[in-house]
Amino acid sequence: MNTLKNKPELQFIFFVGVIISLVVIAVWSQPTIANTTVETECKEDSLQIVINELQSEIEIDEDGWDDKEKRYEQIIFEYQYGLDHLKYYHPEAYKEFHRIIGYKQEYSRETERENKKRLKTIGKW
Repeated sequence: MNTLKNKPELQFIFFVGVIISLVVIAVWSQPTIANTTVETECKEDSLQIVINELQSEIEIDEDGWDDKEKRYEQIIFEYQYGLDHLKYYHPEAYKEFHRIIGYKQEYSRETERENKKRLKTIGKW
């Protein structure tokens, strides 16, 4: 019977075959690892792009709310300015205005106080 113990040439061929197999496996596995890292970096880059886009959308939305708040403050100021003008130069129109926005049949000082109180709470938001 031919065994490896008796044939040193077969032992040498066997070890050379094992070494060649290990080298081939190592060479084939290296490109796979390199491609995986490149794909990971690309995925990270695309995620960072999405994060940056979402952050810019949030900033735009916040700026939009600031603009709306300024606009509403301006509208309330103009509204109060117009009421003051009516109060001093057109008292009947002033009373009629408070009666209308107070949903009342007739004007009263109580309706005027309720309306002013409501306007003050709107301006504080």
